[in-house]
Amino acid sequence: MESPTYDRISRQGVEETVTRLGAELKRRGFGVLSTIRIHDILLEKTETVVEPIVLLDVCSPRHALAALGVSRDVAILLPCKLEVSSEEGRTRITLQRPTRLIGAFLPEPKLERMGSEIEQSLKEAVDACAEA
Repeated sequence: MESPTYDRISRQGVEETVTRLGAELKRRGFGVLSTIRIHDILLEKTETVVEPIVLLDVCSPRHALAALGVSRDVAILLPCKLEVSSEEGRTRITLQRPTRLIGAFLPEPKLERMGSEIEQSLKEAVDACAEA
């Protein structure tokens, strides 16, 4: 069974990787809708320090509009999720794979094709950051 995530290691720190990932996503027609710094929230709410964990909600408006044209139910799967985190001194980039979500929740051939195209672009952005 294929993993529900696509993971790579970045040579840069978390914040540098988040910045670079944002630029790589933009080059591919994606925008970052929100950036959630889980470690800051946990520190504020529980006074507990954890290694950095940053969640990015990303979207390609062109793809989102096309997918919604196939099924409005796809809205529950939007936006795509990426995580950049520090674990044992290494920066990890994790993509929640759109193909796995679509396959599990909305197995419609048109959506599956779109999901593959979107996933490929997102993997390219992740790979570009991991190679930097």
